[in-house]
Amino acid sequence: MSPSALAEPAEAKPDDDLIQIAFEEHQKNVELALVHLRDARNMLVSIPDLRDNRALSKSTILLATAALESNLTYLAGIALRFMDARPGKFAKPHADFARGVELTIDENGRLIERRMHQKLVERMQIVPALLASAIDRHFVLSPRSAAAKKMKLAIARRDAIIHPTWDRYVAAPGWWEAAEAIDAVELYLHSVRRSVHPYLIGYTHMLWTIKGPTKDDMGIGHRTFGKRGPGREISTMAEKGVSEVISGEWLDSVFMTQIALGHPCEADSPGSMLTRAALVLLFAMLEAQLTVVAQWKMRDMPRAFTETDTLFLNEAAVGVGHDGEVWLDSEQHPFKKRVKAIPAVLARCVDQADFVVDLGKGWGQALLNGHALRSQVMHSSPGATVPKVSKDELLSCSDAVLSYFRELATRIPNAFGHMLPLLDDANSLAKSLQAQFTRLR
Repeated sequence: MSPSALAEPAEAKPDDDLIQIAFEEHQKNVELALVHLRDARNMLVSIPDLRDNRALSKSTILLATAALESNLTYLAGIALRFMDARPGKFAKPHADFARGVELTIDENGRLIERRMHQKLVERMQIVPALLASAIDRHFVLSPRSAAAKKMKLAIARRDAIIHPTWDRYVAAPGWWEAAEAIDAVELYLHSVRRSVHPYLIGYTHMLWTIKGPTKDDMGIGHRTFGKRGPGREISTMAEKGVSEVISGEWLDSVFMTQIALGHPCEADSPGSMLTRAALVLLFAMLEAQLTVVAQWKMRDMPRAFTETDTLFLNEAAVGVGHDGEVWLDSEQHPFKKRVKAIPAVLARCVDQADFVVDLGKGWGQALLNGHALRSQVMHSSPGATVPKVSKDELLSCSDAVLSYFRELATRIPNAFGHMLPLLDDANSLAKSLQAQFTRLR
C-alpha cells in the first residue's frame, strides 16, 4: 500500500486560529512554496526520456532542490506564527531554529545574533516537527522512507553540481535524475502535509501529481515509481577527464544562457525559470573550472605546491585534538575567497608570478553581485520573494564571468591559457545573443 492510500491523521476539531494563520501565510508567501517546484516540473517536460540533456537535467535538479529549501523557509514562517499562538508549547531555542539564528557573545562581551549553521537534512525533520508540536502531533521522517532516500540522492547531486570537487562530480545527469529529484520533493512535502492536515493551506492543490486514496490512485513518486533507473552514480572528475570537465561545464553554461536569452517563449519575459537556471549553472561552471584546473596542476606539478597550498586547494583542514590526535576535515571556502585565492596560489606555484584578482573593477563587483543573486535563488530567506533574474542581470553576470576568466587566461597563462579559445568562441556568441536580445526587447 502506498503512503498516499493511508488515512489522514484524525482531528476531532481543528483549531480555527491556526488554520487562519496558515491561510494568511499562504496568501503572503504562496510564491515561495510554489515557484521553484512549478519551474522544475516545467523544465522536466523539455527533457526527452530517451535523449538526455545534461544542462536541462542539471537545471531541473537545482530547481527541485531549491523548491525544498524554499518550502522549508515557508513552513518555518508558519511554525513561527504557530509558536506565537501557542507559546506554552515552545521554548526560545525552537524559535531560534525556525528563524535560523543563534545567540553568541562577541569579543566585547555583547550578545549578538548570528546565522545558525543548519544542515538541510536536519531542517527536513525539525521544521515539520515544530509545526506538528503546535497541534500535539509528531513528525518523523524515516531514513528508510522513499522520500528520505530520494531526497538524500537529490541533495548530493545538487551539492556536486553547484560546488563540484575533484572527488564529487555529476558527470552525466539525465531525465531520470531530474525526475527523481522532483519526485523526492513531492514525496517529502506530501508526508509533511499529511502529518499536519488540515493545517497547511494550498498543498493539496500544489501536489496535484499525487492523487488521493481512490481507485485511480497514482503511486507517489510516479515518474520513477516501479521503474529501474540507469544506475548513474556521482563520479569523480578523474573518471570524466580534465578536458571533458572543462569543455562540458563550459558548454552546459553557454547552452542554458543561450536558451534563457534567446528562446522564442522568452521574448517578452522579464525573467523566469530559464534565467534563474542559467544563472546558477553559470556560477557552477566557474566553480568547476577553478576546481579542475587546481587539481590538474597539482597532479602535473606536485613539487610546485607546498603542503599548505595542497590543503587549501583540496579544501581540507588539519588540526590537533585535545588528546593530541591529528584530524582532517573538509573546509568549504566562501565564494569571494575562492575566486581570489585559488588563482593567486596557481599564479605563484605554476606561473611563478605574483597575481591577485582585482574585484574592485566593474566586472568584479558584477561577479560578486551575481553570486549573491544566485544565492538568493538557491537559498530562500524568510520574507523574501524568489528573484526573477532579469535578462539584463543574466547578461551582466555572464559578461563578468567571461571577464574574470579572460583576466586569468592573460595574466597567468600557464594555469589558465587553455581557456582563450573557449573565451573567443564565447565572446562571438555573446555578441550574437546581445544583438538578438536587443531585437527581442
